[in-house]
Amino acid sequence: MMTGLLKAIYRPKGEALEYATYGLNLYGGCSHRCRYCYNQYRFHRSCNSLLKKATLENIESDLNLIKGDREPVHLSFVGDPYDLGRQDNSHTRKVLELFREYDHPFQVLTKGGLKAAHDFDLYGRDDRFGVTLTFINPEDSTSWEPGAALPADRIESLRMAHGFGIKTWVSLEPVIDPAQTLALIEATIEFVDFYGVGKWNHDTRANNIDWLKFRADAESLLKKLGKAYKIKAALGAVV
Repeated sequence: MMTGLLKAIYRPKGEALEYATYGLNLYGGCSHRCRYCYNQYRFHRSCNSLLKKATLENIESDLNLIKGDREPVHLSFVGDPYDLGRQDNSHTRKVLELFREYDHPFQVLTKGGLKAAHDFDLYGRDDRFGVTLTFINPEDSTSWEPGAALPADRIESLRMAHGFGIKTWVSLEPVIDPAQTLALIEATIEFVDFYGVGKWNHDTRANNIDWLKFRADAESLLKKLGKAYKIKAALGAVV
């Protein structure tokens, strides 16, 4: 049970709670330059900029505070633990080594593709590896997410993680092209354990999507395929 003040690990609020009880952000910048990102000011900061709070000392202190709590820590809500623009991911690995030392569950979410595979040896039975998938068409991905790994690379990282016995998950958020989202589910079903589905926000073009129809189609497909999933509540609303 937590008895002190957390320094780097924190409790997210709002919709972020649908991902995890705890969050940990390591880097303040991002080189993905995703056109749908609501945090685009971060593009102007280096993806190598380590957040001041995200020191190994602070993280270890927090792991001591939440010892015994088996809720996973999400890496990360800000930045990418395996940003393709970052040459040195040694800090990310050292952080995961701390989690392994304390035997505390973590879950990674990345668009870095196979770059994340270098740390698959650090995953334990309760840890999860996840990727964000938005498009299956590489041209669309390059246009919308120019700094991220291509869909095939991200999908291959999931296949590889599954082969290592790692629990895998996919964040299908934001849904921009419903047909491509459904195709991504079908393309990954053999090696993904869980799907999270979220709406496209902060863009008036999202009003052109029939969200109720998409939700029905997505739920029907996921149920037919027998996979665990969670569809954010907001996706069922008409905007």
